[in-house]
Amino acid sequence: MAPGRTDVMTSDLTSYFDQMKQEVLNIATNQSTSTSQVIAVDMFTGFNDSLLADEVHYNETGAEFIATRYYNVLENILEE
Repeated sequence: MAPGRTDVMTSDLTSYFDQMKQEVLNIATNQSTSTSQVIAVDMFTGFNDSLLADEVHYNETGAEFIATRYYNVLENILEE
């Protein structure tokens, strides 16, 4: 998931967000098998306030940012 706007991301929310990011990675690792890989997509690196329409929802540019992240992962998988 992507973070909320910086002015609403208190230290508690940031800590919770960081824990959730780690849990997503843990789930992906634990649910992956030799025949079925679960891939966590990094939607937060490079994400900034200009990509938000309000405190937590993407604007059009933000949606394109997220879509590109998913596309890049899928493109690499589908080329295999």
